[in-house]
Formats: sequence, structure tokens, C-alpha cells
Amino acid sequence: MPSSRKLSTFVTMLALASNLLVIGCSSTLVVTANSKPAIQAGESIPPEQLLDIGIMPVNPGIPKSLKEQEKNLIIPDVRRGESSYIAYHLKNTLELTGNWGAVRVTPAASNAVDIQISGRILLSDGESLKVQVKAVDASGRVWFDKAFTDAASKFSYETPVEDPFQDLYNDIANALLKARQRLSGGKIREVKQVADLKFARDLAPGAFDDYLKTSTSGRTRVVRLPAESDAIMARVTRIKEQEYLFVDTLDDHYSRFYRDMKPSYDEWRHATYDEAIRLREVKRQARNRLIGGALLVIGGIVASSKSSSSAVDTAAAGAVVGGIGVIRSGLERRKEAEIHAEALKELSHSLGAEVTPYVLDIEGKTIELTGTAREQYAQWRQLLKDIYVQETSPPAEQ
Repeated sequence: MPSSRKLSTFVTMLALASNLLVIGCSSTLVVTANSKPAIQAGESIPPEQLLDIGIMPVNPGIPKSLKEQEKNLIIPDVRRGESSYIAYHLKNTLELTGNWGAVRVTPAASNAVDIQISGRILLSDGESLKVQVKAVDASGRVWFDKAFTDAASKFSYETPVEDPFQDLYNDIANALLKARQRLSGGKIREVKQVADLKFARDLAPGAFDDYLKTSTSGRTRVVRLPAESDAIMARVTRIKEQEYLFVDTLDDHYSRFYRDMKPSYDEWRHATYDEAIRLREVKRQARNRLIGGALLVIGGIVASSKSSSSAVDTAAAGAVVGGIGVIRSGLERRKEAEIHAEALKELSHSLGAEVTPYVLDIEGKTIELTGTAREQYAQWRQLLKDIYVQETSPPAEQ
């Protein structure tokens, strides 16, 4: 091969490596504002058509492996806080639409609601939020079970008007509305009837077992309805109101937790947004610089081994030295990425320290709403069953 041709080939390799470096160092900032509003109720909805919603704190999605937690920069304390924060923010979004009855956050699934919403955090790093959400009505009909995703922009942090991921909550609200609109008025009434009877059956299995039938697929339908003057059903309705009072007490806890967490959480998300952007860019630059440097070194060695021209030899030697320099630069970038990753951890830990549980005093009983909220809720429901049994049992003979 003539030396000019070798030089041309070598220059082409240099150009390719340079392009990789340019790609690695460039980025495009797309600034968008939230633009998907939650659909509002256009007209007044009859009370008998309003469905009550229960939202459980979403599964925080914390890997059991410490290695996986560190790899994905997951701080358990923060994720546990987000679990309740996301549930309560969704409650607020749904309430503002005017499309639903009572919307409550409950520590566990409740038979006192018409629709139960659960979820799991798949990704949350300040830049992106991805949550798997499932909505099921009292009859067992799954309205949807899908992942909702949103990406925040720097604009949404610098000039905050609403939550940086409000589009995600609006999408969930609109998906719920769309699913409800597929149901006829009769189907909606049936869902409410099933919910009432499931609550009654939970209190008094013997009295209400034959009112409902559940298929092997998990769908429940009404077999017969109690009479309007049924005394037992009247007691169940009154006890159900006590259930609502307790759930509203828990809801007040979630409300205070949400308000107290929001300022620190907003600051953390803003900081982690910047860190997540830098981390991603640094990792990409480091990867491309290492690739580009390797190409330069390989190209220089190949050109030198086949060259009979001093010009090509000189260029090849320079390419090897330059390639090693680029690789060194890539390794330095990788170290910088590790520094940003550590900064993310520190930011998360600082918020985790501020996410503290609340203690409630309910009728002389102290309830700490952390990991024991679900247990306390179960104890309260057992108490309601005991109240029902006491009220319906015949008086003891004297």
C-alpha cells in the first residue's frame, strides 16, 4: 500500500475517533412544561354514581440486595417516604377532578371502597419517575395494570408551578376516568353493591355469605340483595361509618406527612435531577472517550507496523500517545461519575434522615405509622368485628 494511502486510512480512523469524542461531549437540552391536564368533571355526578377510591402507599421497590441498592442509587429511607408521598399526591389529583366520591389513602386494602389502587416504584431519580399502577374495583374487575412514566425538565424545577411529575398523576387520573366511562350506570351501581356486601360479609361471614358469589377467575357478583329495612345491614352501615372515621384519621396522618416531607423532598429532587443529568452525561463521555482512545491506539499501532514512511510513523506514534491520553481522560471522567454517584447518595441520606414517622393517639391507643400502620389498621378492623358481634349477640341470661 502506498504511504499516502496509509496516511489517508489513518486520517480516516482519526476522524472516526474524533467524531466519537464530539458525540460523547455533546448533549441536547429539551425544555418542556407539563401539558397533560387531568380531565375535570363537566357536570355534577349523581351521588349513586360516585365511586369511592382507596389508595395504598405504593410498594417502594427496594431491592433486597445492598449491591443492587447501591448500583441504582436507591436509599431505602427516601423510597419509603416516596411510597406515601406518591399515594397522597395521587389522592389530591383525583380529588381535584371532581370525578369521584371519597378518595382516601389506606395502609392496606379496604373492603370499604369501590376501587382499590396499588402500585410499585420502578424508577425515581429526580429526572424520571416510573410507577406501575393497578386499579381494581370491588367486583374484581381490573381497570388497568400498567406502568406510567414521566420525565422532569430543569424548567419545572427552576420555575415550579406544579409537581415536576404532575403529568404522571394526570395520566393515572385520566386512565381511571376512561375506564369508568366504559361502565354503564347499572355496572357502576353493581360495583357499589358488591363493595357494601363485601364489607358486610367481612364483618359477619355467616350472615352474608350467600349474598355474593365469586368465580374461579376472582370476579364477584351479587346473588341477592338484603331488604331495605334489614336491621343487620343497618348495623353494618353504621359500623362502616366508623371505619371511615378511622381511615380519615389515618388520612390526616398521611396529609401531615406529605406537607412536612414536601419542602425537603422538592429540594432533594431538584438536586438529584442535576446530579442525575451530570452522572448520565459523564458516564456517556467516559464510555465514548475510552472507545475513541482505544481506536486511536489501535490505529496508531497498525499504521506503525505497516508503515515505511517516516510521516506515517510520526503520526502513528502521536496517535498512540494521544489515544493513551484520551483513555486516561476517560478514566478520570469515570472517577468524576463516581463522585457524582456519591453526591446522590449523600443527598438521599440527608432527606432520609428527615423522613420521620408520626405517632397518633386513637382512643387511648398509640399507633406509630411506619411499618406497623398496616398491623394497626388490621387490629382496628378486628375491633369493628368485635363491636358487631357484641351488638348482634343475644343478651346473656340472668
